[in-house]
Amino acid sequence: MIPIAIAVLVFGTVLLATVALLQRSPERQLVAERLRELGAQGMPRESTLALPFTARALGPILQSVARLAARLTPAGSLAAVRANLLRAGNRTTDPVVWIAWKWLRAGALGIVVLVLTRHAPVGTPVLFAIVAGALGYAWSEFSLRRTILRRQARIVRELPETLDLLTVTVEAGLGLDQALETVSSRRRGPISDEIKVYLDEVGLGSDRQAAMKAIGSRTGVEDLVSFTSTLVRAMEFGVNIAQVLRVQSEDARTRRRQRIEERAYKAPVKMLFPLIFLILPALFVVVAGPGFVRIYTQFMSSGGPGFGAPAPGR
Repeated sequence: MIPIAIAVLVFGTVLLATVALLQRSPERQLVAERLRELGAQGMPRESTLALPFTARALGPILQSVARLAARLTPAGSLAAVRANLLRAGNRTTDPVVWIAWKWLRAGALGIVVLVLTRHAPVGTPVLFAIVAGALGYAWSEFSLRRTILRRQARIVRELPETLDLLTVTVEAGLGLDQALETVSSRRRGPISDEIKVYLDEVGLGSDRQAAMKAIGSRTGVEDLVSFTSTLVRAMEFGVNIAQVLRVQSEDARTRRRQRIEERAYKAPVKMLFPLIFLILPALFVVVAGPGFVRIYTQFMSSGGPGFGAPAPGR
């Protein structure tokens, strides 16, 4: 009886071990389900053919150029381009892709100019192509810088009103994050976008103070950097946030007024060049022109020297 019981126990143990080994774990089940989903979507060739022609034709070329640009571009340049793209409000473009597009644009413009000027004298098409490529390269940088300056000017212009609304919401009893969410939902613009990024980072578990400082560093606006630094210090030392916001709002409004006054003081100096070289010559021609014409006419009619005067002795 005992040998039979031992045999049954051994058989049951082996059977259970075999079933346990053959049974799929949850991770393997998830992988299998994912593979079935990918199989249902179609083969890679079918998925590739479903893409637009531009994506299929230009995608591999752009990827190759991007890889080449990534190898040739220093890490410091990539960091600078990434910072400039963030300041311009572009968070989706890869810096390597942007650099690749810049070189492609410069090369394409140079090739087009070279083809158009192929019948010019020897050496001229190459010179024109180099100049066109340099202009295409510089245009990308200029366009990015212009976007950054416009966005920064808009941030400076909208900052006082945003701080006023933030102060009112905090004084109404909302917390800082709730007040920022309210402000971002009621206003549109670069400051609202930066606040949404801050809220997303905090929601994902980032440090609040680091995320707050990142708002100023991403934009590069001095007023916003000063505001975020002051707000972080107030959060560290437990100062009344509403009072800090009110002081910062008044300070931002004062700075904006000072900038307007500074521009007003610079206006006469900037108007000096067009006044001297454009307005005054035209005014001189309009005012003194008829008098010179009349003097010349009278001088001609009176027979001035060398204009039909009678010779002596005749």
